Amino acid sequence: MRRLFKGVLGFGLVSIPVSLYRAVSDEGVETHWIHRDCGERVRYPKHCPACDRLLEPADLVRGAVLPDGRMVPLDEEGRDPGPKDRTIAVLTFHPLADLDPVYFDRAYWLNAQTGGQKAYQLLARAMASRHQVAVARMTARARPRLAVVRPYGTGALMLHTMHWPESVRREGAHFGTEGAAPTSDREEKMALALVDQLSEPFRPAQYPDEARARLMADLVARAQAGGAVTPPPAAGLESLVEQLSRSLEAVGAASGAAAAR
Repeated sequence: MRRLFKGVLGFGLVSIPVSLYRAVSDEGVETHWIHRDCGERVRYPKHCPACDRLLEPADLVRGAVLPDGRMVPLDEEGRDPGPKDRTIAVLTFHPLADLDPVYFDRAYWLNAQTGGQKAYQLLARAMASRHQVAVARMTARARPRLAVVRPYGTGALMLHTMHWPESVRREGAHFGTEGAAPTSDREEKMALALVDQLSEPFRPAQYPDEARARLMADLVARAQAGGAVTPPPAAGLESLVEQLSRSLEAVGAASGAAAAR
C-alpha cells in the first residue's frame, strides 16, 4: 500500500508516530477513453468556449463560484497554503453509536511507525475495552478536517475523515413526515416481526460486489479471446521485456566473441 500521510497521533501528552494508508479501493472497474487502434489513452486539450481557443497552462487559474454563479479568480501565488501541522489531535471519546454515519467520509488504516508501537497498542486496547472511538482534528491536503479514530479487529486502528456539520444537507430530514398515513397496531407488529426475522450479525463477506465480479470475468474472457490491446510504452522508456531482450542479446554476443577467440 502507498503511504498517504506521515505524522503523529496526539493522545493527551502522548505522541504516537503514525502513517496513513487508504483502507478502501474505489468501487467498480477503472475505465478510460482510449484509441481503438493502438490502445493509447486519449488526452484532452484545455479549451475555452468563450474565446474559442486552446489554453496553455500559464493561462489557467483556479476560480471560486459565488452563490449567484459568478466566478472569482484566485491568486495561486498569494493563497494561504493552509497549516502544515501533521498532528492528528484526539479531542474527545464517544461510543461509536453516537456518531451518525452521515458524517463519515473516507476510511484509512493507521499504522504505528518505529517507536510508536507500544502507545499505539495501548490506545487501541483502551478504546476497545471501553467501546469508545476518538474524535480528532487533523490537516489533510492543506485543509482542516474532523476525523474518527477507532479500534478495528484485534488491535489495529482505523481513521475515518468526517464531513463538517455544516456540510450535511438537512432538507431531506422531513421526507418521512410528509403525507404520513396512520398505521394500525397489527401492521406495526407485523413490521417488527419481519425485522426480527431478518436480524442477524453483520458479516461483510455475505454481500460481495457481484456486478463487479461478473464484469471482471467478462473482461478477462474477452482479453483471452484476443480482445485486449496493449498501449505503447511512453516515449523514451523501455518495457521490461525489451530490457531483458537486449540483455540476452548482449550476453549472447559476449559469449560468441569469447568463443571466437
